[in-house]
Amino acid sequence: MPPRIPKACRKQGCSLTTTDSSGYCSKHKQANIGWVRHQKGKSRHQRGYGSAWDKLRKQVLQRDRYICQCDECKRLGIIKEATHVDHIIAKAHGGTDDLSNLRAINCKCHEKKTAKERFNR
Repeated sequence: MPPRIPKACRKQGCSLTTTDSSGYCSKHKQANIGWVRHQKGKSRHQRGYGSAWDKLRKQVLQRDRYICQCDECKRLGIIKEATHVDHIIAKAHGGTDDLSNLRAINCKCHEKKTAKERFNR
């Protein structure tokens, strides 16, 4: 099998290249493992999403009338059904479960926002 072609590191602003499957150079690879370790091998209860979260989630969805509150939908005036609850500041980045940090969000919008957060650390 031929060797991998070096590609730019996924860390924004990094000028180094890598052949690692993670997409990160050796300098940034360890820094980005934190997100994976935060989630890997833990149940939803261990990650803080137990019965208390279920009650809070329902409260946020009702407060926001099951309408997506993501920045893009609000800016464009798009109305989408919200099925998820989003931490405006992610828990992995220091956010809390305070009501002011939670909003109802559409599944696809939540996926986009989470993907962005993973790469804009």
